[in-house]
Amino acid sequence: MAETSKDPGTGVESVGTEPRATGYSWYVLGVLVVVYILNFIDRQIVSILAVDIKADLGLTDADMGFLGGAAFAVFYALFGIPLGRLADNWNRVKLLSIGLALWSTMTALSGFARNQVTLTFARMGVGVGEATASPTAYSLISDYFPKRQKATALAIYSSGLYLGGGVSLFIGASIVEAWNRTWPNGGPMGLVGWHGAFLAVGIPGLLVALWVATLREPARGAMDGVASQSTPHPFREFLRDLSTIVPPFTLFGAAQRGAGLRGGPAADIEAGPAMQENAP
Repeated sequence: MAETSKDPGTGVESVGTEPRATGYSWYVLGVLVVVYILNFIDRQIVSILAVDIKADLGLTDADMGFLGGAAFAVFYALFGIPLGRLADNWNRVKLLSIGLALWSTMTALSGFARNQVTLTFARMGVGVGEATASPTAYSLISDYFPKRQKATALAIYSSGLYLGGGVSLFIGASIVEAWNRTWPNGGPMGLVGWHGAFLAVGIPGLLVALWVATLREPARGAMDGVASQSTPHPFREFLRDLSTIVPPFTLFGAAQRGAGLRGGPAADIEAGPAMQENAP
């Protein structure tokens, strides 16, 4: 009979020399699927509520295209790389719970928007928060599941995308309809149906963020038998990445690199001819 051992820190079981996922691994995967469902609901909700938002705020099709596209996507893409690097070097459970709390808060704050500007800033915050989700989730799955089960785990995780899309279509319209039926002339604080929809999908994410924070952080590389070390200064690396990718942080990065060049090899090159002229 094969000998079975279990690592109490990671919950990873080994049968002989081959590791396998435990019940806790599947539990973590289930939590990550819930997070991905919320991720896509909060991402898609603007498109679902577009008609009501456009009519209430007096926006054009171009305005709605910006809210549903660039306002979210640009910040999601720009912050994705630095936050991915941070996920490589810092606690992934903490990063995911913070990111989920951020995008859920920004989604809920969208429910108080009175004009395009405030709604745009809220959507930018959603983009930054959601940029933490995939890097942390993929990394956690890699350390909770062995190679022979990773494809299955990733397929299950990816199902959250389509579940979230389907759920968002259903609940978005239902909440708007129920809210407007209950308060036809506007509800508390003058909020209308689309405001209520943002609040209804954003607030539960804060509770899920607390749930995510209870997960155990697995040892990096333990499932593959090759433990990896994180950088001792993860946030220093994160800020360095921001300074090379994300405006206006790139201005600070350029200033620092310029100062380094003035005191580095470039300065020696400039000083070289003068030193040669003064040489005996």
